[in-house]
Amino acid sequence: MRPRRIEYLQNPRKGGIHLSAQGRIQTHVFTSSANLPVPGASVAVTDTSADGRETLLSFQLTNSSGNTRPTDVDTPPAADSQSPDQPVGFTSLRVAVDMPGFERVIVTNVQVFPGVTTIQDVQLLPTEGLPGDWGTPIEFDLPSQSL
Repeated sequence: MRPRRIEYLQNPRKGGIHLSAQGRIQTHVFTSSANLPVPGASVAVTDTSADGRETLLSFQLTNSSGNTRPTDVDTPPAADSQSPDQPVGFTSLRVAVDMPGFERVIVTNVQVFPGVTTIQDVQLLPTEGLPGDWGTPIEFDLPSQSL
């Protein structure tokens, strides 16, 4: 029996990391500690290349439950990250959420793993009644998983 040969796709956007698997990302947008859904919020998911350019992977509006549809994302295969000397086993993305009447939220380093749907929760803060200069986006930078 002949051994199977696995070919990896070369993705220059990721600085030569082999991406041959897929994961998914879905966003859940809500407000208040009561987890009230925010329908109609715009959600942009982007991937940043090694040279700093962003590629839009998905742009969606949230549904009545505050959710986006899952988006497929190329990831490195899990087998390539089983020891410390190998590259990370996930793809890092940026999620930006906008909705009139709410503060803009940007989440960086959202990690998508092969074979898994990552659900990124985003809580929006209402801006009604706040001073006019209150407009700086809220940014969250998620730390990498130590696998």
